[in-house]
Amino acid sequence: MILKIENQALDYAWGSKTLISDYFATAATGKPMAEIWFGTHPSNPSRIAGQPQENLLQRLGHELPFLVKVLAAASPLSIQAHPNSKQAQRGFSRENSKQIPLDSPVRNYKDDRHKPEVIVALVDGFEALSGFRPQLEIREIMAVLEAAGGDLGEYASHWKKQVADIGAVFNQMLSLGFRAKTLIDELGAIETENQVAAKAIEVSKGIAVYYPDDPGVLVTLLMNHVTLVAGEALAVKAGQVHAYLAGIGVEVMAASDNVLRGGLTKKHIDLAELGQVLDFDSVDVAKLTPKVLARGLGLYECGIDDFLLYKVQLDGGTVLADLNLPGEGILLCTTGQLVVSNSIGETSTLRRGEAAYISDDAKLFTLSSNGNGFFVTATK
Repeated sequence: MILKIENQALDYAWGSKTLISDYFATAATGKPMAEIWFGTHPSNPSRIAGQPQENLLQRLGHELPFLVKVLAAASPLSIQAHPNSKQAQRGFSRENSKQIPLDSPVRNYKDDRHKPEVIVALVDGFEALSGFRPQLEIREIMAVLEAAGGDLGEYASHWKKQVADIGAVFNQMLSLGFRAKTLIDELGAIETENQVAAKAIEVSKGIAVYYPDDPGVLVTLLMNHVTLVAGEALAVKAGQVHAYLAGIGVEVMAASDNVLRGGLTKKHIDLAELGQVLDFDSVDVAKLTPKVLARGLGLYECGIDDFLLYKVQLDGGTVLADLNLPGEGILLCTTGQLVVSNSIGETSTLRRGEAAYISDDAKLFTLSSNGNGFFVTATK
C-alpha cells in the first residue's frame, strides 16, 4: 500500500514564516511555520491526501515507531533533553497516578516512550547546541568571564572551580531568576581574543536577543555549538542536552512527545526532573553524512534502533530498483520529484514537499525520476 499523506504546519512561536514556504515553493500562511509532522503520533497524525476526514492513524489502526518532521526555526528552541525508555515509563506512570491531564501545561511525560532523534540540514547553516563542552573549554570560558569582572565575573570565578560537577553549575545558572538579566547584560559587553570564549560568547549574545532575561542564555556557554551544511546530520541521544537555533531541516525521532525543558522558553520547566534525565558528561559531537549503499542511496548510521534513515538522490538516470523493505516507512520528497512503485503494482509520484506512507505488505519497492528526499523505515 502506498498512501500520499499531508499535514498542516504548526505555528509555534519560534518557527519561521518563510523558510518552509521558500524551500518547498508553497504558499506562506502569514504565521510561523515551525513543524510539519508526517506520521501517526496521536497528537497530530498526518491526513490521507484527498481524504481530509481520515488520518493515517485511523487508516492503519496502529502507531508507527517513528515520526518524521520538517523543522524550520527562526529563533532558538528551548534547551531540552528527552528521557530514555525506563525514565519515560516511570514518569508517565507517575503523572498518570497523580491524574495530571495529558494536555496539562505542567505535564512532563505525554507518553511512555523514549525520544532519540536526528536532524538533517536541508540547507547550509543549520545551527544547534548539542551536549556539554569539554571541561577544559568551560574553564577557559569562565576564566574570560572572571577576568571581565563585575557580578558575572564573581559568579564565573565560582563556576570555574565547580567545572568537575557540570550538573551543579547547570542548576545554579538556571536558578538565577531575576538576577540573570544583569549577568546577561554584562556578558553582552565582553570582548576577548580567546577564540573558544569569543565564539561561545558570540553565540550566547545572539540568543540573548530573543531571551534577554532568561538564565538559559548563560547555560548555552556550557554547550557545544554545531553548524551543519546541507545533508549533514546530528544525532541526539536520550539525556543529551540540546537546542536548535536556526535553519531548516528534516527531523526524525522515535514516536514520542516527551520533552524536559531547562531554559529559553516560557513553557513549563521542571529542573528536578530534568536533572534526573540529563547526562552531564562532555560529548564529542559528530556530524553524520550518509554511508553510500548504492548510487543514489545512502544510510545515516545514527545509532538509533527505532528507525533507519536513508537519503535518496536521483538524477533522472538512476533507478533504485527492487529495494527490500525491512518495515513500513515514510518517503519525503525535498526537491524535484520521486516516483515510488512496489511489487504489487502500485505507483505514486511525489513532488517537492510531498510525502507518502509505504506499507510492508509489498516487500520490494522501486524509486525513480529526478529528485531528492529522505526515506525512513521501521527496523522490523
